[in-house]
Amino acid sequence: MISVLLLAALAALAGCAEIGLVPNGVPPPPAARPVLRAPRPASATFGSMVIARRKIDGLRVQIFVIGEGKVRGNLLSELKSPERRMTPPLMAVLIRHPKEGAILFGAGLPEDLGGLGARRLRGSALSPFTVPPGRDIVSRLEAGGIKPEDVKTVILPDLAPEWAGRAGSFPNAAIVLSSQAWVAPKRRALERDMPDPRAFIPEERLQIKDFSAAAPYGTFDHGIDLFGDGTIILIDLDGGAAGGMGAWVNLDSGSLLLTGPGAFVYDNIFDAALPDKKFVVDISSFMWNARAMKLASEAAPRLVILPAHDLSTLKLSPRPDISLVP
Repeated sequence: MISVLLLAALAALAGCAEIGLVPNGVPPPPAARPVLRAPRPASATFGSMVIARRKIDGLRVQIFVIGEGKVRGNLLSELKSPERRMTPPLMAVLIRHPKEGAILFGAGLPEDLGGLGARRLRGSALSPFTVPPGRDIVSRLEAGGIKPEDVKTVILPDLAPEWAGRAGSFPNAAIVLSSQAWVAPKRRALERDMPDPRAFIPEERLQIKDFSAAAPYGTFDHGIDLFGDGTIILIDLDGGAAGGMGAWVNLDSGSLLLTGPGAFVYDNIFDAALPDKKFVVDISSFMWNARAMKLASEAAPRLVILPAHDLSTLKLSPRPDISLVP
């Protein structure tokens, strides 16, 4: 009799297991974190040498907000709620170099979104972004007295249109791009239906930079001194985008790291918070680079890191030679 009752009880439990004993509303376990290779430590003298090796003083930076997006918070950082609606800024950065002239980091979207049309953009990585009339980078520079022909160098951290859309608007500018971005422009999931990004680039003025043989720079795998004067170091940040590139700018007041697609918001770097995977090409490389940025900030205490769509670090560490043009 006991055996019969025991079997009945086990059968009842089995039935409960089939319909599930997990209470409603309990979230599934978090996804496994990316496995990262070992970090690259900075030398003991790195923080003091970055400025000492600079041969030219007087660089200044202006950060232009040329548009904004509308996205759910969790798409940029897993620490943000999916219910939170964010308006991340779309930026282009002007570096005024006493010898090399006006340098742009990112050329930005034009007013008409590159002529791509709303239908082509719907559902793509560009779809959240809007550029109000007169806010494109060419208009913003002209309002400040800089004509398109005055720009001498355009650094493209990525071939996506939000970075490269107006690269051809500066007739005298060398276009600086990583070799991996040019040769193998692997697209993010949200960009698969977009046109070839190389269509934005005037090839006759292209300067391709190959990071494969470049020496490490601090906590990063590779860095290239753009002008050989220690002022602007191109940083290999492959991962957020194929061939993604940042720029380490050595100013009088300290260093500034422009991450480009290497980080979207503060959380990615300082809280190791993942973005949505569809916004990056390689999530493991993205997080390795984000960790390298945090380690760099520890090795160079005066470093300000500017993520692609987050201005909060400028408010936390204001600098006399970095100005925001909203």
